Amino acid sequence: MDDSAALLEPFLLPARIERLREAARQRTRNLRVVLDGVHDPHNLSAAVRSCDGFGVLELHVIESAKPFRVRRKVSQGTEKWIRIRRHPDPADAVAALRGEGFDLWVADPRPGGRAVDELPWEKKLALVFGNEKSGASREVSSAAAGFFCIPMYGFGDSFNVSVAAGIALAVAVRERLRRLGHHGDLSPAEQEALIAEWMKRAVKNADRILAHLAARGSDDHAESDDAGDD
Repeated sequence: MDDSAALLEPFLLPARIERLREAARQRTRNLRVVLDGVHDPHNLSAAVRSCDGFGVLELHVIESAKPFRVRRKVSQGTEKWIRIRRHPDPADAVAALRGEGFDLWVADPRPGGRAVDELPWEKKLALVFGNEKSGASREVSSAAAGFFCIPMYGFGDSFNVSVAAGIALAVAVRERLRRLGHHGDLSPAEQEALIAEWMKRAVKNADRILAHLAARGSDDHAESDDAGDD
């Protein structure tokens, strides 16, 4: 266990610690969500909540025009439990994801895209959701492995960004479980590191507590050395 996690564990109820452990077991690094120029704060915040709910560890946000802001009334504080990576432009996001071996798949309601349940879920995938009006940027679209759509059966021709992300992630979990036999894919060491990260967010004034315990430990060590000199 991480040293900081061991020090903070007494400040959390056992049920809370088990909740953190179970969530860490279900987290995946091999499925990412990318928000490309999405401006509506409600959609952004709802997408954050969906990422947490479906076990996505990392959300990528391309801040081409406006900085990313979370509405906590919508996100319900779930931004604490995922890692949000910000990119100044599409090229930076593409380079980062490709560098980690991800295939980019862009949500697009127009005919010709692959149905969402037919994506290669056994691979490392980054699901891209573009601007509410113009869709994904040209740079991201040109770098994509393909496009996918969510079948619709009514009069509308598209879902809003947060709804589309939620549906796609629900399908992703189902298909990963069916094809791989599991959804979470963090190693034991990665899980422990994540739990330590979460504990620092779950315990109020965690940094101050850790600093105090570290200082007290140094004082105890110094006193022990002094006693040994007698």
